[in-house]
Amino acid sequence: MEKKEQLLTNFRDCCNKMVWLNRLKMEESLKEYKPSEVHCIEFIEKIEDANVTKLAESLYMTRGAISKLTKKLINKGLIESYQKPVN
Repeated sequence: MEKKEQLLTNFRDCCNKMVWLNRLKMEESLKEYKPSEVHCIEFIEKIEDANVTKLAESLYMTRGAISKLTKKLINKGLIESYQKPVN
């Protein structure tokens, strides 16, 4: 194995151990949320000017499913709705 490959393997192993060690804390803090809600919030952060269409494409869901999901997140106070002034 090359030195670069070994370094990447060691880094991945280290990350996996960190995730395992923090698993209980993460499970406790996220127990009220479904995986789809967590993924949606992650993509909202990553996507510039996130909207229903962009989220649906990124999460491989229908626009209707994204609308329903984002409405739940808005009701929980986790995200806010916005509209660009030009729309």
